[in-house]
Amino acid sequence: MPRRLPALALLCALALGAVTACAAKEGDDIGSPIFNGTTPDGETVDPPRTTLPIPTIDAIRVPLDSFSIQGAVDMAQPGDLILIDPGVYTEEVIVRTNDIVIRGRDRNTVFVDGVHSLNTGITVLADGVALENVTVRNYLNDAVAVGTSEDVVPVNRFRAFHVTTSNTGANGIALRNVTNAEVRQGWLSGHAGSGVLVTDCSQCNTLITTTLAQYSARGFSVVGAAEGVAIFSSTSQNNRVGIVVEDSPSQPTTGALIAANLVLNNGFTSTPSADTSDDRSFGVGIHVGGTLSTEIAANRIRANTRTGILLSTNNAGTSGDPIAPVVQRNVVEAHPESDIVIAFGDQIVDPSTCVLDNGAAVIGPPGAAEAAACSDTNAAPPAFVWEGEPRSTIPYANGPVPPTIDGLVDPDSILPQPAGPVVLPNPATAAVPEG
Repeated sequence: MPRRLPALALLCALALGAVTACAAKEGDDIGSPIFNGTTPDGETVDPPRTTLPIPTIDAIRVPLDSFSIQGAVDMAQPGDLILIDPGVYTEEVIVRTNDIVIRGRDRNTVFVDGVHSLNTGITVLADGVALENVTVRNYLNDAVAVGTSEDVVPVNRFRAFHVTTSNTGANGIALRNVTNAEVRQGWLSGHAGSGVLVTDCSQCNTLITTTLAQYSARGFSVVGAAEGVAIFSSTSQNNRVGIVVEDSPSQPTTGALIAANLVLNNGFTSTPSADTSDDRSFGVGIHVGGTLSTEIAANRIRANTRTGILLSTNNAGTSGDPIAPVVQRNVVEAHPESDIVIAFGDQIVDPSTCVLDNGAAVIGPPGAAEAAACSDTNAAPPAFVWEGEPRSTIPYANGPVPPTIDGLVDPDSILPQPAGPVVLPNPATAAVPEG
């Protein structure tokens, strides 16, 4: 049973019915700040009582047992549940304890808020951590950062479930050198980097599913990820670019699966961007730059402002053309610059390139469809160079407010389950979604 501390003071621990009166609106410079038990004038305050019922599950409660989320994390032992009452928690949280679950009692009223002055919301440097049912917003860097690219040993096992992230200067959820990671039922909006970034991992075994990414520079990014990243049954819409799969300067991306997703209306200038030189991909639904054995299957890709699928040399010019990409069973439609574009740097399409069975999708340039049809010999379509230029952008803080979103059902009684191994989907089971 978690160790209990006396109740600490709270300036704004919100009753459920009073959330709208105290919580910050997206784009505000500051929310209702959380202090360490006193007001700015030094007055000790008593925390109001929440109107939510007493949880039926044993947990370290914030603010009842610890005033801050960080304090609760520091108290926790492996297997513990941290349960957070509604409120605005202005802090940077670092998690170093394995196998703990951090859960909000209400996804839409538990805010971890950087008030546009703090760097990173929640940093996870431990194995088996699960983050559930919270909103993390308004940070200068990432909302949630798991692992680091510098560590030799990766973080193993992480789960984000019913997590909302919004309006940050970098990424919503950044997975750096992480294995067995899962993002499920996420809502990611207004990021100057990516909604979800997966990078610098070997044997990644990472699944992003049933997640929406919108109004960001990139919806989803897979960069320098070796073996086993799947973006499955998710939606990327109204970003600058929908999904990017590419090599990093130090590591190729291998074996990525992009399947059963909706990729719609990307090429949206009312979005933030930390690097407008990345706008080479602007208006592209799915961009594969370099990589080995990327599979794009059973997606619905519609009305992106340039093209639906782009196969090209690596964005940064650090690697060659895609090797053995498979693009099949997709519905790709309503694009002004062909639905699928093949722009290989050496203008040679090797026999392992398979662009097949994509309905009425228009493939360009002329001759590319025949060259990319899983033939037995190399073929050379007419030379075609994909070009782009920087587009207008907005400050990350000016993104739209995410709506009220379904959260975890009955968070007060579900037993905590630390993150475990991830099972990736079978692409053969993928079906094109409606929409």
